[in-house]
Amino acid sequence: MTQATSSPFCRQTPQLSDLLDKTVDIISGLDPQPLHYSQKLNDLASRFSEGRFHLAVLGQFKRGKSTLLNALTGEPILPVGVIPLTAAPTFLQYGEAAKITIQYKGSRPADEFTGFSTAERSAFLAGFVTEKGNPKNKLGVAEVLVDLPAPILSGGVVLIDTPGIGSTYRHNTSATLNFLEQCDAALFLVSADPPITEVELAFLRQVCEKVPRLFFVLNKIDYLNEDELEEALAFYKRILSEEKSWNRDHPVFCVSARKGLEARTSADSGGWSASGMERLESFLVDYLAREKFNALTDAVTRRALEFIDAAMMEAGIALQALKLPQQELEEKIGVFQQNLKQAENERRLIQDVLEGDKKRVTAFVEEQARELARQAEQFLKEIMHRGPVSRSCGQSSKAGIQQAWADAIPDFFEEQREALNERVKERLLECLTPHEQRLSQLVETLRQTAADMFQVPYKPLFPEEVLSIKRRPYWVLSAWNTDPLPILQSMGQRLDGLVRRNVENIRWSMLQNLNLSFAGFARRTRERLDETVAATQGAMQAAHARRQAGDGSIEAEASRMADCMAALEAVKVDLTVLQHSLSPAKEPKTPDRIQSMAGS
Repeated sequence: MTQATSSPFCRQTPQLSDLLDKTVDIISGLDPQPLHYSQKLNDLASRFSEGRFHLAVLGQFKRGKSTLLNALTGEPILPVGVIPLTAAPTFLQYGEAAKITIQYKGSRPADEFTGFSTAERSAFLAGFVTEKGNPKNKLGVAEVLVDLPAPILSGGVVLIDTPGIGSTYRHNTSATLNFLEQCDAALFLVSADPPITEVELAFLRQVCEKVPRLFFVLNKIDYLNEDELEEALAFYKRILSEEKSWNRDHPVFCVSARKGLEARTSADSGGWSASGMERLESFLVDYLAREKFNALTDAVTRRALEFIDAAMMEAGIALQALKLPQQELEEKIGVFQQNLKQAENERRLIQDVLEGDKKRVTAFVEEQARELARQAEQFLKEIMHRGPVSRSCGQSSKAGIQQAWADAIPDFFEEQREALNERVKERLLECLTPHEQRLSQLVETLRQTAADMFQVPYKPLFPEEVLSIKRRPYWVLSAWNTDPLPILQSMGQRLDGLVRRNVENIRWSMLQNLNLSFAGFARRTRERLDETVAATQGAMQAAHARRQAGDGSIEAEASRMADCMAALEAVKVDLTVLQHSLSPAKEPKTPDRIQSMAGS
């Protein structure tokens, strides 16, 4: 079985991994073996092992974002200063030894670096994640993974340093927002000097629509006395309240990341607490990460219990079939085969309707692509006819227009693609949800029919969507066409070329995803029906084969299957106890008084 114990979450609850292993071992002893449940339980263990708490940290450069991350990990590995980041995120994750992995766009193999010191690793990292070392991301870095043996990371927390705000790439904003939607939470870092800017507020408004949970940190409190800190905190709370972005149930964490890093690297526990970093770390690990860990464990446990119930139902059918006289068993098999024929006819009907739905959604995508081309043409024409640029003369006018297009195209098409993607997803759900419900009803009708025929307790098996576990977030930065084809002479022709190429990129990717979605659904339809047939009819046919063999092993086999079912029942009890034993995450209380670090 896939071992899940390498995960930080699994290290906290090895009992769940052990119980999943034990369940697979028991199920493998059944005859016929319900192999699909063994695989599903292995997949469940694998998904549990992938469980992490992904926390993105946002902040304009010079707000102390890198220093905050360095303080949390206890290792000053991220470059600090006034040098902005490139267009790639950095993942700080747990590892037994410090290591940096640079992953590139395309097929270029990754580079790894361990180094002999933190200073060496920081210098190496600066060559890839800063504008000085990697201007305009000329190296094609996709993402950077930093493994560190830091206590905060060992609990399953992954800290993510994102570009976006403060990046030299304006169009990185859309990529940042799409990325944040996949994270569990985000920290938004501000400081008293200078006050929060309109650029930050505009970015914050967009972030609030994407991030599931957003928390705020006021950094550099060591530069303020107590009165100044109270005033700054009240100011930020008022601004955040006006923006409707702050949940009053959560505190605004006041910290000095610089003092915290100094305390962490010198093992000064008193300084760590006084910096405010201890309270922030406690909130992240003991509340947010624990909250996700509990939800993940509960979801995996519930799904495992459902698989055990399903396996026990099928084992019960096989056991009862072994006990029936040969003629009665053959009659039941014949009746069930008639039900299978009806189910196959239903599946073909679903497939036929699905083909028609696919054509209608494809037509919708084509219509949307034409509308997008019209909007893009109008958008670029407005830029071309805009005052200051169009009034300049000669070649400079053309050059200015082309540069304005190059600046505007990424943001425009990222936004349009995201909006179109949401509309297409909505259409897909409208089409596929009724088919999914019909398929589930068909499968459960077969399962219940088999259970009733052999007088075995029936329990429904819910669709896979019951368990929703977030995967690792992925950063996507599209390469939009911003350079007009040189063969085209007039500005109108160049505009048409830019519109056509970028719209076609979106159209093609949408149609590809559409084909994959319908093909995947058709495949799942066949697989679920095949699994159900193998589980129900397979149990009957296995019992029939044993009776025909007449080797006197029926009683021994029935006894062995009864023992397996009893063992599965015992595992169910253990899983239920584990589920009820999860300690709830408790949010730290906000202190009544915030003290500054002036003079500390």
